[in-house]
Amino acid sequence: MHIEKNVCDNVLYTMLKDEKSKDHLQARQDLKDMGIKEDLWPDDNGKYIPLLFTMTREQRKTFLNTLKNVKMPDGYSSNISRCVDDENYRIFGLKSHDSHILMQHLLPIAIRNVLPHHVTAVLVEFSLFFKELCCKRLNISDLDKLQHRIVLTPCHLEILLPPSFVTVMVYLTCHLVEEVKLGGPVYYRWMYPIER
Repeated sequence: MHIEKNVCDNVLYTMLKDEKSKDHLQARQDLKDMGIKEDLWPDDNGKYIPLLFTMTREQRKTFLNTLKNVKMPDGYSSNISRCVDDENYRIFGLKSHDSHILMQHLLPIAIRNVLPHHVTAVLVEFSLFFKELCCKRLNISDLDKLQHRIVLTPCHLEILLPPSFVTVMVYLTCHLVEEVKLGGPVYYRWMYPIER
């Protein structure tokens, strides 16, 4: 599920205001060129207000401490704490399976007291989508509901974030439910056990 890794990277780097963030001066100038979201436009000096999605230094410290101190069963995932840089407040070196565990299990827990509720709700919605999609057993009626929900989730992200965040990888999530209907449960087709 490389789509899951790309979505996870987009979310993490934008929240942490990393150099790989999708929120940068060029993205803000594009908003001005398009004439949309005036409150997010940069001023004449190139300064702009941070998004609700972007964490402050204290919020980053809390978020990263949560990830650094989480204890996982042996063999459940790699040591995610090795990917956390306390001094520079960033995450680096995540593998696909790390992103999988982070997106589905750790992200909803780590952000719940850090970001505003309406931002957290959208991110938890994304996490639950991937979690439900990767179940061992699936019901067709549940997949139809899941398809309806995932079509709305990128729309909710577009309300909160600049258009540069919602890349083609974020939109590809809308097609994953159809792929599961055609190919069967993802759990039996993914390569995590072989890669590990």
